[in-house]
Amino acid sequence: MALGGLLAVDADGHVMEPTDLWWSRMDHERWGDWVPHTDPATGVGYVGGEVRSGGAATLQRAAELTGIPVAEIVDALAVTQQSLGRAGGYDPRARLEDMDRAGIDAAVLYPSTALFYGPNDPIAALHDPAFVLACQQAYNDWLVEYCRADPARLFGVGAVPLQSVELAVQEARRVKDIGLVGVFIRPSPYVDELPFSHRVYDPFWEACQELDLAVALHPGVHVDTPGACSKFGLVHHDRDIMITNSAPTPEFGGSGFGQAIGNAVDMIVSMGRLIMGGVCERFPRLRFVFLESGGGWCATQLQRMDEQVEEFPLERRWLTMKPSDYFRRQCYVSFDPDEWNLAASAEWIGDDRILWASDYPHPEYREDVVEELGAAIERLPEASRRKIAARNAIEAYRLPIGGA
Repeated sequence: MALGGLLAVDADGHVMEPTDLWWSRMDHERWGDWVPHTDPATGVGYVGGEVRSGGAATLQRAAELTGIPVAEIVDALAVTQQSLGRAGGYDPRARLEDMDRAGIDAAVLYPSTALFYGPNDPIAALHDPAFVLACQQAYNDWLVEYCRADPARLFGVGAVPLQSVELAVQEARRVKDIGLVGVFIRPSPYVDELPFSHRVYDPFWEACQELDLAVALHPGVHVDTPGACSKFGLVHHDRDIMITNSAPTPEFGGSGFGQAIGNAVDMIVSMGRLIMGGVCERFPRLRFVFLESGGGWCATQLQRMDEQVEEFPLERRWLTMKPSDYFRRQCYVSFDPDEWNLAASAEWIGDDRILWASDYPHPEYREDVVEELGAAIERLPEASRRKIAARNAIEAYRLPIGGA
């Protein structure tokens, strides 16, 4: 009732992949010990035959890097794991029960560990696009099965290996065929650190436009892409995600530093490249979704982009509209439901451009998330509340949901 009977569609929830997902689905004859897996005896996760996360040795290394006692790190990790360990992360039936309790009618789903297959990963095996594709296909197939628990409420977004544009196009077509509602990429370059405005990516944008698939930009705190975490040294450079996310110092942060600063920086740069760099001009039916970076910056950045292309006309030669007009035509941005300027942003960039996200089952998730959303949009007209609560997500992802 927090939304007065309106539908609530979560535009960015997450799954928590089972530890045997890849081990049970990938070709061991071809990939051998490269296959991602977790040692049941130690809890250490491996990818490409190298340690990816966890274990006593990593804890000790984190303590040495930070000067924080191992016991304190363990206590902090336990809090995070309590959230990530929700059964709904890997069991769709449990998730549906959690959605019912929270008042979420439908959810669009992104990965957790499968976010991190970028082109610059310190793990050598992940420089092989064919191996990355095999890992992502295993995840995509599992996600389809997860969503089958309730195809009217659970909708998955697939992973693609954009470091090989050809393979990314192939997987985007398969993603469409197997019933996922979009594809996601990280908001930083993939091919030789060339920006998204470079025409090397055009076959991918063209394919997604043709397939009517949303392209979501979803950040992650790691150094596997040439984004802010890596370029600005926001976190320790390490193959182990426990180190990059949970070994903070004043010089090198972790999840908090990476998300508060890195996510927004990467998203602002990527949005600028796609809009000011002419991608939206060349592909006018392509939909972009900007996620998990907050949304309060968006209105200000669009206003500033509009001003700058007026002041420097050489930089609008390949544009036929103002940057904000491209955004209002084909882009969406996700807000945390408790952001103080959500309603004000809706009034400037358009109430049909704003999404909300629960981030379930990550630590940011709260069971009163729908109540927070209701309070944030209470002052808006009912038509606007209806769009933000559900209709915009339905339109962005082309969800087969009526009545919103």
